Amino acid sequence: MQISYQVAGSPHTYETGPSEDLAQISREIEEHLRQSHPELARNGHLAEKITDGLLNGLAGDTTDVELGDLSS
Repeated sequence: MQISYQVAGSPHTYETGPSEDLAQISREIEEHLRQSHPELARNGHLAEKITDGLLNGLAGDTTDVELGDLSS
């Protein structure tokens, strides 16, 4: 699954592992984001944004997930 997002206006992508467990995928993405972008550590709604993006992507029957701008 390819995850697309922006941090401070800069686009990024991340490819998740092969798991089909949404909770595990969500934790993997959040861990990656917090490690790659320490400025997101203060974002209290990061997990919620990830979950929303995953659910919207799955509802659209796609393997590409757009999380949008995570800086806000």
